Parts: sequence; C-alpha cells; structure tokens
Amino acid sequence: MKKKIIKEIYFNGADDQDLEIFTRRFLKNGLFWVYIAINTEKRWKSLYKKLPKNEKSAFKNEYNKAFLFCKAYKELTKLFAGKEFDLKNLFLPGEAGIRPEKFIKFERVDELKWKEIIELAA
Repeated sequence: MKKKIIKEIYFNGADDQDLEIFTRRFLKNGLFWVYIAINTEKRWKSLYKKLPKNEKSAFKNEYNKAFLFCKAYKELTKLFAGKEFDLKNLFLPGEAGIRPEKFIKFERVDELKWKEIIELAA
C-alpha cells in the first residue's frame, strides 16, 4: 500500500516515528481518522491510554469514524485497494461492526475523501 503518498498529501509528510507527537499534532485537523484507518497495525489502544484526558474524546471520535468507514466500505476498499483495512472495535458496541451505518451518518465530503484514499492506496 502507498501509505507514504497518503501521508505526504494529507499530513505534509510529517514524521510519524513518535506516534504520540504525530497524534497530538494532527488529532484535531479533521483527517486523523484517515491515518488511523490505513495504519490498522498500530497500537491504538495503548496510545489512547497515554493521551491527556482533554484529547481522549477527540481521539475516540476519530477512531470510531475510521472503524465505521473500514466496516461500511469493506467491499469497496477490498475491490480498489486489494485488501481490507481491518481495524478493531475499541470503543463502540459490538453491533457497530455488523451494522456500521446505524452508528454514524456519513458526511458526503468524508465519503469522497475515503474513496480518494482507497484509490491512492491501490
């Protein structure tokens, strides 16, 4: 996958070696969910525990958005990118993985962004 290209476009090529610093820098830019979705292998739960209390809510929102996009567009992602972005459900009820559309109303701009991401990842 071309994570480097996505990181270059959406995160100005920022260094993500220190995930805590990267998270604090981009958590509130509205696109951090994209980074979470394409980096499913990262240890998101342990990062969440390390965040200050005032950033945990924003992180949960971004994580949940990434999770729901991964589930709702599972087949489309597999078709375009050739693989699934299999993100674990950390914060939502179990049913969210089965019926993601029930838990979030997707904004058109985010849907377009997701389609752009999976095209770049292909």
